[in-house]
Amino acid sequence: MKQRRVMPEAEETAGAPPLPNILIVDDDPAKLIALRAVLAPLGANLVEARSGADALRHLLKDDFAVILLDVRMPIMSGFETAEMIRQRPASEQTPIIFVTAFEQAETNLGRGYELGAVDFVFSPIVPAILRAKVTVFVELYKSQHELKRYRTQLQGLVQERTTALTAINRELEAFNYFVSHDLRAPLLAIDTIAQSLMDNPEVVSDATKDQIMRLRRTSKQMMALFDGMQTLFRLTGGDIRREKVDINRIATEIGAHCQAQEPKRRVDFRVEEGLTASGDAGLVRILLTNLISNAWKFTRDKPQPVITIGSERVAGENRLFVRDNGVGFDMIYAHKLFGAFQRLHSQSEFAGEGIGLAVAQRIVNRHGGRIWAEGAVGEGATFYFVL
Repeated sequence: MKQRRVMPEAEETAGAPPLPNILIVDDDPAKLIALRAVLAPLGANLVEARSGADALRHLLKDDFAVILLDVRMPIMSGFETAEMIRQRPASEQTPIIFVTAFEQAETNLGRGYELGAVDFVFSPIVPAILRAKVTVFVELYKSQHELKRYRTQLQGLVQERTTALTAINRELEAFNYFVSHDLRAPLLAIDTIAQSLMDNPEVVSDATKDQIMRLRRTSKQMMALFDGMQTLFRLTGGDIRREKVDINRIATEIGAHCQAQEPKRRVDFRVEEGLTASGDAGLVRILLTNLISNAWKFTRDKPQPVITIGSERVAGENRLFVRDNGVGFDMIYAHKLFGAFQRLHSQSEFAGEGIGLAVAQRIVNRHGGRIWAEGAVGEGATFYFVL
């Protein structure tokens, strides 16, 4: 049988997405010409087939946005052709519009819809209506292929990022090993030697003792920094095991521990009743430990320190918070709070390695949540988080 593919006048430009195909199946050449004239303004590739067998051969080679299928054809009717089309996985979802010269009452509409027809068009054909119906499926086809293209691009980007992250993780593992072994070992040796000198006061002068103490303090600070770096590294891996976490109990235990560490301090420690959250229990404990310890440290110079652990609901979102009335901070520097080794106060004012809030943020991020802080100098700070 003669087959004909009609290309639109405008050639595809380089790099442009391929034009959608429309398959027109009819054994009457005059009807094919008429349908081609009606659909030409759509700017699609119009592919003609003069029998059901020809249509199936085209479907083996190409995808189609929509098929216009004549119901009454010799050898293989439109309904029989549709049944064959639906048996192929590649074309089982391709929209079919049946075109027929029969009266609506004479057409077995139920049979057509059972075979997957999306519509029927009856003679005499109204060009504007037919174009409108076909346009819907052409635009849908374009959208589907655009989404497929974006999905392919996204998968490529994900693969690239995954490869890059794998390389970065390997470098981090190597760096973590270097910190754990190659850097810590000399520091431990220095601290051990310094301690042995301090244990023999007869061989060192008072001035030398002072220098040795400064050396030991410095080495301990560096080891604390290395410990913080290793903590951050450990938080980048492992699975999150979500469960209902008793925030009230954990916060109370952390507060009691802080109090035991400094029994002479009197802190008004308040924990809201019934606080719970969904998260990894171990990580949530580390998160609260860092936030509460932070509040405990920065209320040190307050005559009546108050630390509150509570929650509030804003716009349907349940936010947990740790609030204190300590030294606070200038909101201009809020962006520095969660950076690793970032400090807003000197070591002499408040000891620390500047790692606790970075750890807190890492934990919240791993839960897919967010954390932020509000405060004012001399008026305390509030750290909010959502898991």
